[in-house]
Amino acid sequence: MNLKFVFKGVVSSALVVCLIAGTSIIPAFAESTESSSKDYAAKSGSHSGTAGFSTTYKLSSANGKNVNFWIKNTGNVSVRITINGDQKRTLAPGKSGHISAPVGSLSSEYKFKAVPTPNGGDSSIDYRIAQRD
Repeated sequence: MNLKFVFKGVVSSALVVCLIAGTSIIPAFAESTESSSKDYAAKSGSHSGTAGFSTTYKLSSANGKNVNFWIKNTGNVSVRITINGDQKRTLAPGKSGHISAPVGSLSSEYKFKAVPTPNGGDSSIDYRIAQRD
């Protein structure tokens, strides 16, 4: 038996095994890295008190082109929500809704506020902040 012939057989068999394994791995890898419109950054919680709710997050469009600020007003007074002082919306007790803002390509801070309005008082909210495409 020729040693060169045996070596070629072993190498070609190994190549076939690698090709078969590689073609079965590629679809699984492609599926796991596929982009979708899921939330890229999300924070949620509840807040109660006279001071209102205020939080700041550093965001970049690499994590989604828009940011949404959703609340459910669980208190007894109306609540005004804003992102960076803009996109104002007032929600009456028992109501829910959201506002959105575009996120810039450079990382910058976004301030989310929910304050009791028009004359203050005790507010109570459930909130969710999510960055999406």
